[in-house]
Amino acid sequence: MRRVVVAGALWVLACGQARTGAEERKGPVAPLVQVETVAPRDVRWTRAFPVTLEAAETAKVFSRASGYVVAWHVDRGDPVRRGQRLASVEREEATAQQRQAAAQLEAAKAAWVQARDNATRIDRLAQRQFVSEQERDQAQAALRVAEAQVQAAEAALKTLATRAGWTEVTAPFDGVVLERGVDVGTLVSPQGPALFTLASLARIKAVVAVPQNDAGRIALGQEGRLDIQGLEDSGGVTGRVARFAPALDPMTRTLVVEMEFENPSGLLRPGMFGRVTLLLREQQGVLVVPPQAVGRKGDRGIVYRVVDGKALRTEVTLGSMLADGSVEVLSGLSAGDRIVVAGRDLVRDGQPVRIAMDPSGGR
Repeated sequence: MRRVVVAGALWVLACGQARTGAEERKGPVAPLVQVETVAPRDVRWTRAFPVTLEAAETAKVFSRASGYVVAWHVDRGDPVRRGQRLASVEREEATAQQRQAAAQLEAAKAAWVQARDNATRIDRLAQRQFVSEQERDQAQAALRVAEAQVQAAEAALKTLATRAGWTEVTAPFDGVVLERGVDVGTLVSPQGPALFTLASLARIKAVVAVPQNDAGRIALGQEGRLDIQGLEDSGGVTGRVARFAPALDPMTRTLVVEMEFENPSGLLRPGMFGRVTLLLREQQGVLVVPPQAVGRKGDRGIVYRVVDGKALRTEVTLGSMLADGSVEVLSGLSAGDRIVVAGRDLVRDGQPVRIAMDPSGGR
């Protein structure tokens, strides 16, 4: 009985060893990967920047006259035209000053008439040698002083008349009232407070901070598309680069770029948040690879090419990144190369692989 048990155990052990040896001879199963054929294509290098919309023109309107507000004629949200009356400031003091200046002008004119008549009389007497030449010169000088006083009085009256017009506060341009800052009875002056805040909404601007790497690709008149949250149905609004600073901001290393967008329908409003997409450059025949196909280290990367059923580790030089995340390859790959795009973490250099599918058409 014991001999039978020992024989059975030896037979089981022998079978196990035989099966293990067969598996070792067979080797590990090749990993399953997905590949894609590298092909050149035309690309548009774009960048999207967050922006907050601003009115193309904005102004705080102050009173040039000092006094109390007696009436305001427009309010928040009202459209206004250039020169339209916005508010009225009391003008009693200005009127009194005008009357005083007018009286001073009449006095100056009377003094001038007297100086003229006196100069004429002295001149006649001097011709008959009844008075000295010095007296005649003094009379002529007095006449010139009187003439100057008349001119000064006229200028003062004109100035006060102009200042009296300042009591009517008017709009500096066509636009809309964003804020009304005072009520009737508020004491105002050229130092403040601001009576109104006006903005022109016919055009809207957006300030874009362009990084240093892309600053050299910005030009006046360059087009850009504005997309606004909540206005997706509009399909975006096209605008142009209106101006930009000649130097970068030393704190952020960005170029401050102003873009302007026409706003005839009034859909764009100051304070809205959106994104401006700029086309920086266009290229033809660029080799790009999906981001998941590259192990990136700075401007260098590692991809796996599939050649004769084996994965070959390949170093590549990388360029810019597209908006969809694809990466430009400057060197290391050629058109027609097949690279691993899924399962690259499972393979090693020179290892056989099984190909699941090539989305670009190869197998």
